[in-house]
Amino acid sequence: MLQTIRDHAQGWIAWIIVGLIILTFALFGIEQYAHGQKTVVVATVNGEKITAKQFLTLYQRQKMRLQQQFGEMYDQVVKDEELRKQVLEALIQSEAIKQYAKAHHLVISDQQLAAMIHAAPVFHQDGKFDQKLYEDILLRNGLSVAQFETEQRQNLIEQQFKQLSLASTFATPLEVAQIVALESQERKVAYLGVPKYVFMPKVKVSEAELQKYYQAHQADFVEPEKVKIDYLLLSKQALAKKLQPTEAELKAYYEENKDSFIEPEKRRASHILIRFKANTPKAKAEAKKKIEEILAKLKAGGDFAELAKKYSQDPGSAKAGGDLGFFNQGVMVKPFDDAVFSMKEGEVRGPIETQFGYHIIKLTKIQPKKVLPYEAVKEQVKAEWLKQQADKQYYALVDKLTSIAYEQPDSLEPAAEAIGMKVQTSEPFSRQGGKDPITSNPKVIQAAFSDEVLKSHENSSVIELSPNESIVIRINQVIPEKQLTFDEVKTRIQKQLVSQKAQAAAKAKAEALLKQVMAGTAPEKLAGEGMIWKDLGWVNRGSRQVSPELLKAIFKAKKPAKDQPSWQVIELPNGDAVVLEVMAVRVGKAPSAEQKQQLQKALADVYGNAELTGRLAALLKQAEIERKQNYLTLK
Repeated sequence: MLQTIRDHAQGWIAWIIVGLIILTFALFGIEQYAHGQKTVVVATVNGEKITAKQFLTLYQRQKMRLQQQFGEMYDQVVKDEELRKQVLEALIQSEAIKQYAKAHHLVISDQQLAAMIHAAPVFHQDGKFDQKLYEDILLRNGLSVAQFETEQRQNLIEQQFKQLSLASTFATPLEVAQIVALESQERKVAYLGVPKYVFMPKVKVSEAELQKYYQAHQADFVEPEKVKIDYLLLSKQALAKKLQPTEAELKAYYEENKDSFIEPEKRRASHILIRFKANTPKAKAEAKKKIEEILAKLKAGGDFAELAKKYSQDPGSAKAGGDLGFFNQGVMVKPFDDAVFSMKEGEVRGPIETQFGYHIIKLTKIQPKKVLPYEAVKEQVKAEWLKQQADKQYYALVDKLTSIAYEQPDSLEPAAEAIGMKVQTSEPFSRQGGKDPITSNPKVIQAAFSDEVLKSHENSSVIELSPNESIVIRINQVIPEKQLTFDEVKTRIQKQLVSQKAQAAAKAKAEALLKQVMAGTAPEKLAGEGMIWKDLGWVNRGSRQVSPELLKAIFKAKKPAKDQPSWQVIELPNGDAVVLEVMAVRVGKAPSAEQKQQLQKALADVYGNAELTGRLAALLKQAEIERKQNYLTLK
């Protein structure tokens, strides 16, 4: 039950994401196609077309959003084919809902539409809806007011369809109580562990068994197709290493960019701090009264340093008369920082409240900002100069590489000669990637096995590996897949069979031990020779005393009956076996009323999502849907 809720919860999050995609799509997306142009169709729903333009608009927008979210990790996290599939399914679902709404006369009033548009912050100026801004934004996105409002009306109808399911579900107190009981359940357990490794040295595998396994599983021992690639790699770092700036060039750069080599203004201040004894109005009032008494002493001519030594509750500065030394703006907490950097030299201000207490502050010195001398920042100047020059060379060479590699696609040599580099060759690698940073890069793998590079034997386009590196590749050699011989995989098969036999032996041993326990032998006496007895006591679902796999098995195990512990043999995913004893079950600490309320809402959301999922599945099942494969390759 708990796993079902978790699975549905994940689905609920997915539906929210899809909803946001559709909303964004409706806000800034579908412009009517140009008249007279051929419409490319990627799918139809009951004869209604979903066009390539609709698909690409949503696909590019979602891709851009994910690239911003994941940055350089995008290609490792997001699979393009899966993203395309999700976009297509979202469009199909959207079209099916539209048709359902039309057939059942679901409508949105003008008042509802206006309220939604007026509430959108994107159309607000100074906190209010602005008609001119509204029209300007639509114009910039190629939409007329009438077209946009038609799309928004339809989007609201789709949301209405979903809310019909989501709003009609609820969770009863009994259901919540059952979930609470399951989630907070604790079990008193012990176990006798039977590790697989104990039996591995004893396992014997014959040559005949190895041969038999090989003959029965030859398909598992096929080395996949591999390629070797030639490539030209452009790197800003490599370009920078070749540059040797003269002293004159560095000094000229320094003079042109002096504003980059400034030591910011610093201020020196002293303070007297009276802390809050507690975060209560009474404690704050007492601290404030005390700080105001000290402030009165200052105004009466008292010495700041002496008063700080006597009264300040800041152990770090009190002995120094409250002196904090010089510091830059932004170092201190904001109320303190704001006060110091708005004061005049010699000024005393207070009381200033921060999370530490009340302060009296004295600004003792202002050190103005200054341009640092060349010698002091020479290394920084050199680093920035190298970066600037490497950037210039890099982008110029990328442009040149892009042009020549495209214009002469049957060789990398002309491009290599033009940019002054040598063509390099990789080690063979498969579609799963190689071992070095280049052949393990998802972008390189995708390009290497693309039709353009693999089948047409042309240069790839320039591939940006990172903001600082780009590469162009072409196929050097294609190594077809091959059946590995028995001798090549003999060791691998032997390890696999030894592992399987050891796992079977561990299970058999565990079953034998269980029989001994059921016959009256104390389980702790069966420990030894690799067998481990552990009494865990009470464990809950969040326990870290055991592996997640064993913990899952503990809460799946049979409950004890009539005060008699339950015993059973459990096989773990790693091949070990366990003789598990469950002695007792109890309900743990109950959640608070607020937590129960949150759980009740979450459970209602899960039920609503399940109902919505079912309605959508039924809707799509009844529809005549044709999915074309061209969506996988559209650019």
